[in-house]
Amino acid sequence: GIVNITPDSFSGDGLFKKENKLSKLLDFAERNNISNLDIGCASSKPGYENVSTQEELNRLNYFLSNVNGNFSLSIDTSNPIVAELALKNNFKILNDINGFQDEELITKAIEYQCNVIIVHRHPESKHLHEKMNFRNNVKEVLEHLEQKVTQLIDKGINKQNIFIDPGLGFGKFEQDSVDLLMNIKDLVDEIPVVVGYSRKKFIQKTEMNNKEIFEHCINSGVAFVRLHLTN
Repeated sequence: GIVNITPDSFSGDGLFKKENKLSKLLDFAERNNISNLDIGCASSKPGYENVSTQEELNRLNYFLSNVNGNFSLSIDTSNPIVAELALKNNFKILNDINGFQDEELITKAIEYQCNVIIVHRHPESKHLHEKMNFRNNVKEVLEHLEQKVTQLIDKGINKQNIFIDPGLGFGKFEQDSVDLLMNIKDLVDEIPVVVGYSRKKFIQKTEMNNKEIFEHCINSGVAFVRLHLTN
């Protein structure tokens, strides 16, 4: 379940300083046996503005002060200082949409022996939403992810702690994201796959409803599907 502790998000569900709404969302997750929550404290929508480390920490502390229930938590951040605060507070997964380009972030993952989600980012992209061209989108994304997995293992991260995410909607044209989603089984092998398509524009091109896309992912062997919670 996706929980955005921001005043803004691409899906309009930011929960920063909205205690009642956050409480209802967490209650909804508990009632529906949604035990894994991915907490993001900085927006990654197109045209987003970077927030300061202190602001991202403030938002995470806000969540920590208001969380209830017995959840397994992941932190969606590229900031090693924010990651450390989360990991010190029993977060078990570090999810980096920038594909672990920051050496200090890798060091934190090794120090806390947490699980990591490597989100695909084209190695030549200058920023997160720069649209990159692919000759063979599925093959190249898989190759990029395999290279990153090897790099992280070489640096000291346990292979059993690694998940991969094709980064649908990040640095890709809509058709590339559609192709990756429709062929997601081609990414499924030894490393568990995480997929996040919820509320992204490109899913309209799949001509499938949310239930059909979810079932397609599960039937393809995807380990986790990241979804926005609806109460």
